[in-house]
Amino acid sequence: MRKLSAVLFLLFLMVALNTKAQDPSVNEKLTEVNDKVNGLLERLATDEADLSKLTKIKVSGYMQAQYQNFESPSLLNTSQNYFSLRRVRVKFTYEALDGIKFVLTPDFSPGAFSLKDAYVVVNDHWSKSFALWAGKFNRPNYEVEYSSSQREMVERSLVIRTLYPGERAIGAKLEYSPLNVPIKMQVAVFNGGEGQLDIRDATGAALNANENKDYDNYKDVMARVTYNLSLGSFGGLDIGAHGYFGALKSNAIKTLSSDYTTVKAVKIGDAIGRNWLGGEFQLFADILGGLSIKGEYIAGKNVLNNNMGYDYIPAAGTTAAKLGKYNFVNKFAGYYLYFIKNLGKTNQIAFRYDYYDPNTEIKGTDVKVKAYTSADPTYANVTSGKADLATSTFGFVLHHYFDDNIRISASYEIVQNEKVGVNASGISNLMENYTQADGQKVTNGLDYSKVINQNVFTLRIQAKF
Repeated sequence: MRKLSAVLFLLFLMVALNTKAQDPSVNEKLTEVNDKVNGLLERLATDEADLSKLTKIKVSGYMQAQYQNFESPSLLNTSQNYFSLRRVRVKFTYEALDGIKFVLTPDFSPGAFSLKDAYVVVNDHWSKSFALWAGKFNRPNYEVEYSSSQREMVERSLVIRTLYPGERAIGAKLEYSPLNVPIKMQVAVFNGGEGQLDIRDATGAALNANENKDYDNYKDVMARVTYNLSLGSFGGLDIGAHGYFGALKSNAIKTLSSDYTTVKAVKIGDAIGRNWLGGEFQLFADILGGLSIKGEYIAGKNVLNNNMGYDYIPAAGTTAAKLGKYNFVNKFAGYYLYFIKNLGKTNQIAFRYDYYDPNTEIKGTDVKVKAYTSADPTYANVTSGKADLATSTFGFVLHHYFDDNIRISASYEIVQNEKVGVNASGISNLMENYTQADGQKVTNGLDYSKVINQNVFTLRIQAKF
């Protein structure tokens, strides 16, 4: 018994001594493992912070591929039908802080890469009602702000495309949207003239080729207000108005009235006003599967881009001031009316009629008849022409939605010109030449006393993400 106890004691002692001898090694390994775990935790914390930053960046975009066929006889010698990429846009939105947002939208259309949007929006943290925009963004107008990825017609109306080419401008905007009142007010200040006019100085240098700079000291101001009315279970009605108050720098010493009767003396550098007002509505009804009716009317005065006081001299490759050139301020009016109807959950039809009269003081029968005859031989005589004719467009489109992101559209637009009068011999007051596909010139082939075929068919597929 004593021997067994002694053996057990010796075994216990050996195990105890062996365990004690291994303690430093175990501690070292535990320390090493602990360091590795701490390192992994630090890396995970860093990765989590990086992921948190990435979640503040949102990426969206859309692409539009289309086929178009133009029926105008004046295009017989060029391409009347072709495939194209109309839009290839990616939108990056970065919410750096609560209430602060940065937006960049490049357009990757072949041969026409451009930066469409580049702006920052700062929202106030107190009333939650004000927002300040700065950069390049859409002008405050309903059809301008309505993205083509959502718009029911393939193009904006002619009056909007004429007044706001490119849709966007560089400037600043203040928005007010109170929390408990369905009203929204916007006031914006822009450089003005972006992409609308080819303004050159006496040496031939383009003054407004770079949209990132203003070529004069005049700024354009826009304002828009909208109000949302709830119609209960029937739907809703949005009403609004907007105004544009701008100017262009005069490069001439005379301004011709839009009725071609009087000339007003001005100074070079004077502001030639461009002002208009518009009213809008959008009715949304939850009946018969859903329908909406939308419209807008705009009227005011604009400045034509080809009468700003300088003539191009091909031989010298420059421009020079001409006494015979006038500023031309034209009074205009235009409107559009949409009717949109859902056909089930995957189809939609839309109709739009839009009308644009670039000169409301000249009727079609007055074109090439009304003219300004200068008593001063150094001034050119000016006759009304095609630029004074109104245009009406009937547009029809059928949409099919494969899902929320894929849409295919078939559109047909019937474009009609205002008719001019005829002389005592029954000959049209306005005719133009055009060239056929075989290269043969057709003299006076376009007779504006009749409706000239300018219809357009468009088949488009759109993908969003």
